[in-house]
Amino acid sequence: MTWWNTKPIDPLVKERRDHFFEKQGIEPTRVVSGGLIHGNHTVVVGEQEAGEYLLDTDALVTQTPNVFLTITVADCLPVFFYDSVTLSVGIAHAGWKGMIKGVLESVVCTFQEAFDSHPSDIQVVIGPYIQSCHFEVQQDVAAEFNVRCVERRDHNLFVNLGTEAKQRLNKVGVQNISIDSMCTFDIPSRFFSARRDKMSPIQGMVAFIGLKS
Repeated sequence: MTWWNTKPIDPLVKERRDHFFEKQGIEPTRVVSGGLIHGNHTVVVGEQEAGEYLLDTDALVTQTPNVFLTITVADCLPVFFYDSVTLSVGIAHAGWKGMIKGVLESVVCTFQEAFDSHPSDIQVVIGPYIQSCHFEVQQDVAAEFNVRCVERRDHNLFVNLGTEAKQRLNKVGVQNISIDSMCTFDIPSRFFSARRDKMSPIQGMVAFIGLKS
């Protein structure tokens, strides 16, 4: 699978992904995958999209039971959304590029427009991602983030992506947020890391969410 997912999923990647979902008791034809481009495009999916691989998509939302949403990550934030009132879920791939483009705000807005959700009812869980200890950036990238999320150590700049994500979600009314503290860079036995591994093509992890009937 390429870094920029502008073409159909590689058959070998699909085979491995299908096997993974089967082991979870999920029929692969019920899975909708986002072909990531580090943007903010959010798509509402349902029965019609079940089993599809959607190009140019960094976030997915649904209200349809037994449709499972998935994205891949390798240092970026896997962000899970759940509204227990409207019974709707979503998932977003939030790398630093997508975050500054507003991918998280896009998901919340889509929940409101598609499901009439109230942000205060949306629960968010952020899975493991590269922590600020290893996410060093240049000045031009650091300037895109809230200054409170940028750390300076020995004249080098580091960004806390989790804090940035929380602040962005808070601004659009989401308060119920849980953030995993594990660092993908620090734990090679559990996680792929684009910065650490420098593999080509990049290897990644699948994150998924769905509503079981």
